[in-house]
Amino acid sequence: MAPDSRSRIIEVLKRRRQASVTELSQALGLTPVTIRHHLDSLSEDEVVSEPVPRRKAGPGRPEMVYALTAHADKLTPRNYGELCSCLLQVLGGASIEPSTSLIQAGAELGGRAQGRSNRARLPVLLDFLEARGYFPSAEMAGGDTLIVLANCPYHEVARAMPHFCSFDVALLERALDAKVTAEASIARHDPACRLRVTPAGAV
Repeated sequence: MAPDSRSRIIEVLKRRRQASVTELSQALGLTPVTIRHHLDSLSEDEVVSEPVPRRKAGPGRPEMVYALTAHADKLTPRNYGELCSCLLQVLGGASIEPSTSLIQAGAELGGRAQGRSNRARLPVLLDFLEARGYFPSAEMAGGDTLIVLANCPYHEVARAMPHFCSFDVALLERALDAKVTAEASIARHDPACRLRVTPAGAV
């Protein structure tokens, strides 16, 4: 099963709203047998709906055509990175300093990642970050906790505006009720984000 062929079928159906096996075969340069194979697979995944008849202009049997379901929306291109970048420019202007609203947004999200006890804070935060694609881990460094984020789920935005990392700092500070200092950042082309957590009483 070739993902590229599936994606191309989805694109044609998205553009045309519906298409027959013959139309898909002509548009993509694939055999009708191959098209049917991929349509069956997409139908099993509930990405393509069951075919429905479309009456031809002339005589003959109606032609069966396929269309996309709502599940296909997850498989079509997205450009959230550029959208976020534009929104952040509006919020923060041209300044290289983080805006108050950006820090507040991070802190508000961090409030949702707070554990019910001091001992639970770090595990809850790591689970919270994992669910959002940060690929987090924690290690001890000089008496402090070092949180390592192997992935930046919005690196296009962060690399365009490195001060966006203040969002993550605010998130961690709120979730852990501690001082957080960014020592390395994917946005600044480091291999991973490394954030040192210093207990509030030690600041």
